Amino acid sequence: MIPTTLAIDFGTVRIGLAVSRATLADPLEIIPNDETVFTRIKKILSEENIEQIVVGLSEQEMAEKSRGFAAELAKHTDLPIFFTDETLSSKTVHEKLQTAKKSKRSGHIDHFAAAEFLQQWIDNQEAGV
Repeated sequence: MIPTTLAIDFGTVRIGLAVSRATLADPLEIIPNDETVFTRIKKILSEENIEQIVVGLSEQEMAEKSRGFAAELAKHTDLPIFFTDETLSSKTVHEKLQTAKKSKRSGHIDHFAAAEFLQQWIDNQEAGV
């Protein structure tokens, strides 16, 4: 069984969060990337009984920023932090939402993108990839 995992879709303005529940990834919330970000994440780690963290990496420039964020996050927690490719997660979510009701299509998708790459990561872990 995969340990309870928090996925982080890092952005310079917003951060999308998702959490694993057994072998399923659920969108959790979107938080602002501001001076309270690490306090908020630490609270979520405690409330959700998180055992590990997965940070999505995309394009080169954003990947560097995501790695920098993860390095700073590591100063606030002893939990293991892993990285996974999230290059297509936002595109996949947009495609899925095209068939959804209009009310579900509006707004930000960062937490859905986090759930998308977390589910792929969970599936790969279970398959031994």
